[in-house]
Amino acid sequence: MDKKTMYAVLKIRKKPFYIWILRLIWLAWLLFWVEVAIGSGQELEPKAFNISLVIFLVSLVIGLFLWFKGIRKNR
Repeated sequence: MDKKTMYAVLKIRKKPFYIWILRLIWLAWLLFWVEVAIGSGQELEPKAFNISLVIFLVSLVIGLFLWFKGIRKNR
């Protein structure tokens, strides 16, 4: 064992239970708006489709931003 070997260490941090609950609520919220957007698109309701698509995209972007901000905060 003459060679020095570099090992990558993976740190696993426990998150509080309410963080996981909030993530599940966020995912359910996104699924709801995807379903509404698809339904509105199939029924040829362009205004409802556009509104639900905007709500979905804004929720997705804000949620991902907050998720990554929380990951970077704990480093």
